[in-house]
Amino acid sequence: MVRLLAALLVIVAPALARASNVTFTGAVRNAVFTLFVFTVCLWLFERKRPRDVGLGLAGAAPQTAYGFLLGAFLLTAVTGVLALAGSYELLGWAAVPEGTTRGALFARMVLIFLGVGIFEEVAVRGIIFRQLEQALGTWLALLLSALFFGFIHRGNPGATWVSSVAIALEAGALLAAAYVATRSLWVPIGLHWSWNLFEGPVWGSPVSGNDLAVLAHARFPGPVLLTGGEFGPEAGLPAMVLGGALGAWFIVLAIRRQQIVTPAWMWWVAGRFRRQRPEPVEPAPTPAPVTPSSGATA
Repeated sequence: MVRLLAALLVIVAPALARASNVTFTGAVRNAVFTLFVFTVCLWLFERKRPRDVGLGLAGAAPQTAYGFLLGAFLLTAVTGVLALAGSYELLGWAAVPEGTTRGALFARMVLIFLGVGIFEEVAVRGIIFRQLEQALGTWLALLLSALFFGFIHRGNPGATWVSSVAIALEAGALLAAAYVATRSLWVPIGLHWSWNLFEGPVWGSPVSGNDLAVLAHARFPGPVLLTGGEFGPEAGLPAMVLGGALGAWFIVLAIRRQQIVTPAWMWWVAGRFRRQRPEPVEPAPTPAPVTPSSGATA
């Protein structure tokens, strides 16, 4: 279905099909396309609606806002740590291309990253993670989907194997854990949205290798271990530690809320092992010692 719709889009609207993912047109196209495919496939193959898997309209605003605030705090904390370590230096306002204003450009970035958040979270957490979780359980699904999310960024500018592992840990695992703990796709969408927005347009850092500064013009002196080099702070140690800690908190929350999924076949295998284990044999009781009678003998 996806290939058929993509081919149809190339025929009907070739300019729309060729638009870059980091443009307004490309971000909106990806978000709408993914939502449409997700909704149709949910109904055809699972007989479910988006609200059944955490994408309903009820509660969408507060859940998105919750995730957005977490992401904003996380990337602000990462930038603060870099500043304290001498690896972030604010130089002033970022340059704005001619023909636009800073406010208009920032509003455009807000919408672009909302589209990116919807597209990637519905595709990776809503489709890939959910299907893996139903088949393999929460733990394996979290591991595999995180690795997938990390290594699909391998082709970005400045990407290395370190940046891919970092994205898997601090973003892939974190966003999946946020979904497991809340069972709402709006929470990771909001977190993903503000992560990109605050990292690039607000604080002036490269976003997965892309220079998208709008408000702050900054430089990042110091070791690549902290700054992430050309890829940006996502590949640095502060982001890995703080993002991993937030992901661990969501995992603990998921366990407390009993949101961890174990598929039926795993319960069956565990039951088979329990039945095959030999029952412990209790030792026979030791017979009591026989004492001679105290009567006299002839």
